[in-house]
Amino acid sequence: MSEQDDLRSHLDWIQFEGPAETDGTLTTHLSALDGPHLADKLRRSYYWILNNAILTPVYDLAYGTERGSHFTFPNGDVLHLPAGECYSSYILLPLLTLAARRKCLLIGGPGRGKTAIAMLMGLLAGHARDEVRRAVQHGHPQLTVTDLLGTPLPADLLRAEEIEQVKVSWRQWLQLRVKIVDEYNRIPTKTQSALLSLMAEGYAEQFGQTVEVGDSAWFLTANDDAGGGTFEVIEALRDRIDVTVRALTFNPHFIDQLLERIEKRKQPADALPAEAVFDAAELDALHAELLTVCVPPGVLHRIAFFLGALDFCQRASPLFEHKSKDALKLAGLRLGQVCNADCPLDKRRHICSQVEGGVSVRAYLTLLAYAKAMAYFRGHAEVALEDVRQLAPFVLHDKLQPNRQSPFFTEERLLLLSDKTAWIQTMFDMAAEQFDHLHPEGERSSVEELLDETEQGLEDVKIGEARKRLKRISATIRKYQKGGELSAPIYADLMILKSLYLRHQSYIAWLEKGSR
Repeated sequence: MSEQDDLRSHLDWIQFEGPAETDGTLTTHLSALDGPHLADKLRRSYYWILNNAILTPVYDLAYGTERGSHFTFPNGDVLHLPAGECYSSYILLPLLTLAARRKCLLIGGPGRGKTAIAMLMGLLAGHARDEVRRAVQHGHPQLTVTDLLGTPLPADLLRAEEIEQVKVSWRQWLQLRVKIVDEYNRIPTKTQSALLSLMAEGYAEQFGQTVEVGDSAWFLTANDDAGGGTFEVIEALRDRIDVTVRALTFNPHFIDQLLERIEKRKQPADALPAEAVFDAAELDALHAELLTVCVPPGVLHRIAFFLGALDFCQRASPLFEHKSKDALKLAGLRLGQVCNADCPLDKRRHICSQVEGGVSVRAYLTLLAYAKAMAYFRGHAEVALEDVRQLAPFVLHDKLQPNRQSPFFTEERLLLLSDKTAWIQTMFDMAAEQFDHLHPEGERSSVEELLDETEQGLEDVKIGEARKRLKRISATIRKYQKGGELSAPIYADLMILKSLYLRHQSYIAWLEKGSR
């Protein structure tokens, strides 16, 4: 078989594999159920959307790429046929957002199906089609807080002598399990603040009254990912977005299916099978189940290593405790102004020079939540490092900006600046390689051993033992001092060592005071 035949055969298998089937009337049913559990139902919902609703041949979440086939073209581009599972991010990530009750931003040009995929999530959550359609909040420059949240009753406004006597007629969309905000970057800044309260705190306030919106999945759309739109999106609102998903361009080979939709005057959502819909109890159970997925210590340490390296900057401050990019931001400086030849770190090996700023604690939480959801979807009891690698670009897409002046971006790497997904995944791979170099065969560092020892508590530790630990901590710091360059992982270790030292020092002083 030629390479072309092999490629065609593989693509045909990908396009038609899945448990959902359709007949000529666009009536869809699910074929023999492959399992009774909620995770099985989640997978069946994915394949129904893939085979019937969203027309795409793009499978950009791929496992086992290294073990698969590779086709190199004359210009150097490489097409991979992975040996493992492959999924479409445009379908799977909104589905994981629904399961994990997170917040997803869908970006892409008009007519790419962003609102359509969000509305499908509303249907899967058990809402009626008309209810979902009417509940979509369309962003526009005249959208007020009242339009978004609710209107005070006119009669109360006339009769009320105190603000508490005014009753608010809250908008019905606030109580839905799936909330959709279309073109959120066209919303005025004041209304964005009200939206931020909803997304961040889970409640809305009007005329001294509040309404709880409950646990829900959020889907926002925007026509670009460069912060464009009628109004600039406030930073705090951007930070509340958990994952960013690009809309996919339409593949012209699917035009016959578009013609079928016109001729039969039906949309795929009309044929959503009942067995693919989750009721409220199932969504609650689904969320509870995915939270039980384990994150092994080895994976957890690599996540911390990668995200911690993004925030470090040796040249940010002369104070040892302030060597983070937050110090630069507060001073109104860009990384390129201080990340220069005066910094001795190798910019080709350390990822800190590539990123303008670090990430908040929320990014740690989000990456862990989506990694659990991905492992659960795949039917695994624990998160694999590859799960994190696949998801990191989507979680960090809207949170990281490249330092275009970094020496890392040589001529052959300039393409990374045009695709954040490829760039973030490259940084993740670099961090993983550096972690393996510092921790061969997964061996634990002396810092981890000291930290575990301290986390057991100091309540029953004798003063002599506390002093021995203090000496061990000092000796460990001295080893780092003699080791050479101050890089992100070394800095993180030293900050932990200092905190352990001060904790033991305070404990010893407390014991000595009590013995007098």
